[in-house]
Formats: sequence, C-alpha cells, structure tokens
Amino acid sequence: MLKSIRRKLQAITDYENENYEITIELLKRGDLTKTELEFMMKNFGNLKFFEEQKSKLPLYLYTQIYKNLNYENVRAYESVFNYGDMGSTYYIILKGEVVVLLPKPQIQEELLNHRLTVEQIRQRIENEKRKQFSDFNEYLTIAYQDFIKVRVLKAGDTFGELALITKSKRTATIICSVDCHFMTLQKNAFDRILYEHHNSIHKQQLAFFDNIPYLHGIPDSHLTQLMHQMIEIQPKLNSIIYKENEESHSVYFIMTGEVELSYQINNRQRIVISLMTKGAIFGENEILKGIKRTQKATCKSNETILMTLSSQQFLMTLENHNLTTDSSKKSELKAERHLKQILLRRKATESLLTNRPQTKTILNLDSEITRFCQTRQISLSNRHIQHPPITSTNCLIPIEIPNYVKLTSEYQKQSHQLYKLSNTNSNRLRNLLKTERGELTQLKGSSYFSNTSQQSPKHFVNIHVERLRKSRQR
Repeated sequence: MLKSIRRKLQAITDYENENYEITIELLKRGDLTKTELEFMMKNFGNLKFFEEQKSKLPLYLYTQIYKNLNYENVRAYESVFNYGDMGSTYYIILKGEVVVLLPKPQIQEELLNHRLTVEQIRQRIENEKRKQFSDFNEYLTIAYQDFIKVRVLKAGDTFGELALITKSKRTATIICSVDCHFMTLQKNAFDRILYEHHNSIHKQQLAFFDNIPYLHGIPDSHLTQLMHQMIEIQPKLNSIIYKENEESHSVYFIMTGEVELSYQINNRQRIVISLMTKGAIFGENEILKGIKRTQKATCKSNETILMTLSSQQFLMTLENHNLTTDSSKKSELKAERHLKQILLRRKATESLLTNRPQTKTILNLDSEITRFCQTRQISLSNRHIQHPPITSTNCLIPIEIPNYVKLTSEYQKQSHQLYKLSNTNSNRLRNLLKTERGELTQLKGSSYFSNTSQQSPKHFVNIHVERLRKSRQR
C-alpha cells in the first residue's frame, strides 16, 4: 500500500516537472500556437495571479497575458533587482520563493539627507558577500545588514508593478532563497494589458490613506513608498493583537474587518472603548507618547486584514514631513475622547453595582425544601391518630410541648418572612406551608388539646411522655 502511494506521488512529481520543462521551453520560444496556449492556461490557470486576472479581465486581455509572457531564471542567494534600480519588468513567480527587503529607517533617513548613497550600500553588500555563510538567514543578516525583511513571496505571487505604475525606481530589493523560475511581462505589455487594473488598485490604496488624519499633507509618491514598507497580517476571530503593558512596536491600519479596543478597570472588569472598522488607525497614541500599551486590541470579525507599519518608520515619516507636532495634537484629542468613554462607562458600571437591590436569596433551594419536608415526615394529623394526647392531670413528668406544635403568633409571622425565591421553587415551598397551616388550624379545635383543660400549652406533653408513663406502670 505504502509503495503504491509513493509510486503515485512520484508519478505526480514527474508529471509536474515535465510540465515545468515544457512551459519553460514554450516561454523561451514565444509565439504560442492555439494548442500551446490551451496547455499553458490549463496547467497554470490555478496559480494565484492567473485566477485573479481571469475574474477581473475580459477574455481577450486574459489570453494576451499568456501570449506576452517571457521566462527568467535566478539562482538562490542572488537578487532579482535591487533598491534604486530602474524598473522595466513585471514578475510572476512560476516556481521558487523570494524575500522582499527594505532599507532600515535610519538608512532611509541617511539616503534622504544625502549622507549616504545607493552605490555605497551596494559596495557594502558586495564586500560582505565574499564571506562564507551557513544558511540563507545568516546570509541576509550579514550581507544585507542595512535592510529588513518585510515579506516572503511564493509561487503565484507577483512583484515589480509599483515601479511600472509610478514610473520610478525600485523601492525594494528582491532576493531568491532558492532557485527561482519567473514568468515576466515587459513594460510595454504590462502597460497595454495590466496597467489600468493595477493603477485603479493603486489609486484605491492612496484614497484609503487620504482618510488617515496623521498622513495628511504627504505626497502620493511618499505614500506609495510607505505602503510598500507595510506588512499585511490577517488575525483570527477573537485573537489578541496586543495587550496592556506590551512594548509599542507598530501602528495598525484596518483594511477590512473590525477591531475592539478595551480598557481594564480592575481584576474583574473591562470596559470597551470603541469598535473600529475599515479605514481606522490604532496603536499610534502610545508610539507618539513613547509609552507601553495602555489598551487591549482584539480582532472581532472573521475576515480582518491589517497593514502594520513599524514605529520607527511611522515616526520618521512624520518627522520628515514636519507632521510630528500636528500628529501629537490629534493624538491628544483622540486620547481625551477615549478617556471620556472610560469615565462614562466606569460611572455607569458603578451606578449599576451600587443601586442593585439588596435581596436575600437561597442559593441551594432544593436542599432547603428537602430539609423542610423531612421535619414533617409524620404529619400532625397522623400523630394525633396513633397517639392521643394527654394533659397535665395524667402526666407524671411535666414537659413543655415541642416547638413544632406551638400555636403562637410568632409561628404565623415566620411564614411571611421567607426569602425571595424563583417562581417555581417558591410555589412549592408556599404550598407546603399552606398545607401545614391548614393541619394545625384543624387540630386546634379538635381533641388534640383537652376541651376541659384551660391550662397553658406549656403544660401539654408529647407522645414520649405517654410511653414513659406506661412503661413505669408495668
């Protein structure tokens, strides 16, 4: 059984490798026939890029993508393109994996102030590449020490469109972690087939950041670079994004979904400050003040997409565009609104707790009813039938009557001082008391008490005294 599974898997792998080899040959040759075009669409139409374009583009443009594809191969540890290069190619990952690197915030600041050049950075990288490395992570850490890794792209992912849309230089460096095979579109084909679609997406992204008050006044070109520096995360429902007293490392932008901010009053009470939706920003107040997290952020929807920006990049962007002071004022206003929400909700919570009616409740009512029933297992009427009562005239040892047969006003008052109970259980207990009262009332005028005796009830005795008298007579 295991051998047959291995053979099938090997056959599938061989088939895929054969398809890749055929595809590479077709991409190198170009000018696809109708049969070759159908082969390409059948075998690679399930890649992420082609699935997206098939649902958004008309059929004639979708087929034009395949007809204009080229092929490019890059080995592991090599760069596809570098920061600062001119862009002329759009890349679709056919096979392999690449990492996206961005210059660190301090390096970007030095480049912006002309204290460092791109050529100097490239020279540093070339000098470090001459060393020996044990793995790819060590290679990135040493050779690209001026860069940070922001994301990893795999088969079906694309990159390189930003420079083609904005007609600017590359804003990132792409490194292959393994041997990679790419389908590529040159700028002319990209402009003819995909430019309109990607440009509309780019404009929507810029419009999103226009609604962020902290970023007002930043040119579109700088916002585009800022978007490229962000990392996308997709938290699960009810997952915690950050908690109180954690270090403030990032600012969060809500692309889709909902996020709840809450504040801890005490060990048992938490107040919800706000429920934020698409277009909101959170986590910036603590970063602008340079303090730890004062609130808890929780994901509250199934499909939530957040874009995160590091605190260093956020602060550097504000500083470079002289927005730090203005942003601090906006942050203070937002913090005041949150403080008002906290005070109002805390006051409402405390009023509910202090004004709650003080009612006594019986926690274990079933046990109370069981105990009550056990005290009257032999009812008063049965006692009267089995053992007729005696008076003080024929009693040898006077004894007081037990409490459970005393007919005093205090006993009648006790029935009105019951605890407040639930409807069902209170009815059960009320019926039992009603039956008990009825029996006592009936026996009060009967022979249970002597009709001729006008003595106080304290002179009456119970059945135990009668048994004692009989045993002494014997």
